Amino acid sequence: MKEEKKKKKSYYIENIKKLCKSKRGKAILFFVFYFIFFFVLISLIRSNYNSNSSKIMNNDNNIETEYKLNGIANGNYHFIREEVINGMTTVFTGDKENNKVEGIMTTNNTFSNYFIYDNINLIKITDKYEVTSELYHFNTITADNKIEEILRKSTLLSKTEYETGTTSYNYQITTNTLDQIINNTNIDIADIPNNITLETNEEEEVVKIIYDLSSYATYINQTPITTTTTITYSNFGEIGELKIPESS
Repeated sequence: MKEEKKKKKSYYIENIKKLCKSKRGKAILFFVFYFIFFFVLISLIRSNYNSNSSKIMNNDNNIETEYKLNGIANGNYHFIREEVINGMTTVFTGDKENNKVEGIMTTNNTFSNYFIYDNINLIKITDKYEVTSELYHFNTITADNKIEEILRKSTLLSKTEYETGTTSYNYQITTNTLDQIINNTNIDIADIPNNITLETNEEEEVVKIIYDLSSYATYINQTPITTTTTITYSNFGEIGELKIPESS
């Protein structure tokens, strides 16, 4: 077996030497070398590109998605969060750094400073911060560490690419599936799916997510509710350390 391998190796070496002696042979070797070189280079580029992208293939309509959730998952960004519940709008504008959030809440032209760290919500009353109830609605669903799981269990309906280089992806997810992810339950109801829309920039980073959770809100409140939560992200990785304020 070893003798056969040596013979084959010797055969290839001899042929390469023969090719090197003629112009035509050198041209053939040159072409083969560069073919292998570019094949390996393209493979490495594609492999590196795929490792930095989130790719999800939907089996129903074969729409391939390529977007990056890294900026959001790293938990360092500026944001604008708009919650609309039955026509009433609350806007949260602020910065997030790891498990800390500092911002301003606006409702009916009333402004309030707030601070969130871990599961503790603080709101500024006069010159001091006081502990309050959870400020965000559907915070568990929209949490940074839940986005990828929710998307993977959603159905991708459509993908729209714009001339500006931005792209939007439209998903649907049932209330049954959401409740299973959030509460680890197994309910079985006939419901209208909830809608989730992603928007990416030219670098394929997700910079905006719109959640229409009306079906889920109606289920948990046992009364018809219309609600959307729109979160816009920017300044990834640029937020400095946020200091927890003193509370009374």
